[in-house]
Amino acid sequence: MLIDTKAYILRELIDDLLLYILFFSMNRQGTVRRRVLFIAVFFPITFLVALYSDISNVIPILSGYFILKEKKENDYLLLNDLLFCTFIIFGCNVLSSNIMLQILPSNRIVGFFGIFLQLFIEALVISIIIFFYRKNNLHNVKEKYASKTVSYLLFFLLLVILLISYAAHYYDAYDHFVLGIMIFLIIQTVFVVFIFLRMLTKQRTKYKNQIEKQELNNLKKYTESLEQQQQQISKFRHDYKNLLLSFKENINTNNKTALTKQIEELEQYSNRYLDKGEFDYKALYNIHNEFVKSLIIAKIHQAKELNIECYCECQKPLDIVPIPIFDCIRILGILIDNAIEAASECNEKILYLVIYQDDLQIEFSIKNTYKKSNMSIGTLQRKNISTKKGHSGLGLNTIQEFNQKFPNVFTQYKQEESFFSVQLIIIK
Repeated sequence: MLIDTKAYILRELIDDLLLYILFFSMNRQGTVRRRVLFIAVFFPITFLVALYSDISNVIPILSGYFILKEKKENDYLLLNDLLFCTFIIFGCNVLSSNIMLQILPSNRIVGFFGIFLQLFIEALVISIIIFFYRKNNLHNVKEKYASKTVSYLLFFLLLVILLISYAAHYYDAYDHFVLGIMIFLIIQTVFVVFIFLRMLTKQRTKYKNQIEKQELNNLKKYTESLEQQQQQISKFRHDYKNLLLSFKENINTNNKTALTKQIEELEQYSNRYLDKGEFDYKALYNIHNEFVKSLIIAKIHQAKELNIECYCECQKPLDIVPIPIFDCIRILGILIDNAIEAASECNEKILYLVIYQDDLQIEFSIKNTYKKSNMSIGTLQRKNISTKKGHSGLGLNTIQEFNQKFPNVFTQYKQEESFFSVQLIIIK
């Protein structure tokens, strides 16, 4: 079909505008200044190039990536968003073109009415995608699986699309190509999704194996520590009997001076064996979930290496956590790491971990000493904000995203004179 020139220009302008609207609806990266610069400079350039070339979609991908990227490292999440939005716009364009071929007669020039109808279809599909994206909170899923592999797969799909589009223009055979593009696009999408799912399965298996290996190492340390404590107690028990016999002898001879001296020696001896600041691993007996127990053991060993006094309590057996266990481990890991780092900077290094549980909820209470900061808790929860030099500041911000992802997860923060406390509450 032939398209009126003015209507064609309008369609290109709106198509490019829809790309930028879709991207900024899915991605919030970059400062306001950078986002305005991205739109003001590269939206007109994209539109002008689109009038004469099929490679205009490359412009917002490259420019958006280098302008909105905040760190020097590769930002695969940002790159995947740009590629994915470009792919969606192209898919909507092909879909609407197929619909228009069935509606409009082939012996007339497509004017503004046909173009407005096509743009309405594209806008409707994009609106549905944005609604589904926000309602199902797909941002967390997208962030979790953003990787170099996904970028490669999307680049491959985009390259295939550009090659087919170029062939359609070169041979001037749009009516033959548009349905073929649709079918080929579906086949390639299925292929890419299949490859992605296979790699995702392998990645999960590898991650699970790493977790299990770490769990075995932590349990080995746990067992060795218990054995050492048992040996110390057995040795103390043997020597303690001899000391009691010596007491008995001094009592019988009514030698008070020797008795007083022996009591002092017993106190020193007991302190040497029993008061070593060792963590009481009996507190972990009620934690039956091996992943949670393994994490806590690992963090306790990490804290002990930094000379932090650790206290743990779990009075009721903890078996099942009412959210995916790897997400729970990630949340707990962030909170305990923050507590260890904060406590290690203090003169008095103390860390408390208490696990409460009833029929309705599970609560992990983490309390640690900390150095006072002028930053409020609300400020620390924002992305890229941290009190620690060289840190990315994604910890508490990530916790906020988990709160949005799981409606049964809540966190409370409290700053006191010398302690900072966090309550992680998971509703059953």
